[in-house]
Amino acid sequence: MNESREGAGPSRPIPVFPQLPIVTPDPPRLSTREKYGSLFYLGILGLATVVALVTWFGFGVWSMRSVWTNIYRLHDETRSETERVRAAIDLAQDSRVNERQRWDICLRKPLPPLARVVLAKSLTAEAASADPRGYALTIARSPGWPNWLRVLLARPMAYAAVEGVIFPRDALAELRANSDRGVALWGSFLDAQQENLADPGLQELEQASAGQGWERDYAHLLLEAARLRESPDRQIPLLDRATDALLARHPNLHPLWASLPGTGNPAPPRRNPRG
Repeated sequence: MNESREGAGPSRPIPVFPQLPIVTPDPPRLSTREKYGSLFYLGILGLATVVALVTWFGFGVWSMRSVWTNIYRLHDETRSETERVRAAIDLAQDSRVNERQRWDICLRKPLPPLARVVLAKSLTAEAASADPRGYALTIARSPGWPNWLRVLLARPMAYAAVEGVIFPRDALAELRANSDRGVALWGSFLDAQQENLADPGLQELEQASAGQGWERDYAHLLLEAARLRESPDRQIPLLDRATDALLARHPNLHPLWASLPGTGNPAPPRRNPRG
């Protein structure tokens, strides 16, 4: 017999609820800038620098494309001599090609002689000023050079001497003793430029300017320049005219220079530059 109590309902089991995990909120995430601090900005700066350097290098290569093209044309033996000489002219007139590069190119024997002449003539006083002794001894002693090349490569020494560069006496003595009169008279001018007016170099110029050889006009211009060594501004035009006299009269140089397109047969300067 079931007994019931007043006010008491049927008994029910107490439900068992699953245990809930404790949820811990994630800490706020730091941005890349906050995580690395000043290193972030340093990395950005480094990346920008690398990009700028690569861009600058690429621009430099692109801007020099005409130089590389002319160097390739000059050394390409499958091309005509006219085209290779034209490339040499462009290189000689391009200020981006420095003196050392022109010097190196004009010494390469496989190149057409006229191309070497053009590049050798483009050298200035700067070529001989960096190492006066080394340059002078190279000009005086290098074996196997053709006369037309040696006489043109001796020319920058004269311009450097006018600017005050001093060359060793032993090298000048070897230049003065050279069998080529063009080279020897460059040496005489250099000797007269560095010594007193009674030195042997000046006497050699006087004798050559009074002679009957091809070098008479050339020697006379060098003599006038030597006598004006206290006036460098007046010497330079005389050295320019002496160069023209070489190109017009030198037995080995003139045939090459006269074949240069557009030069024709340059007229020799007058004997008296003041006439």
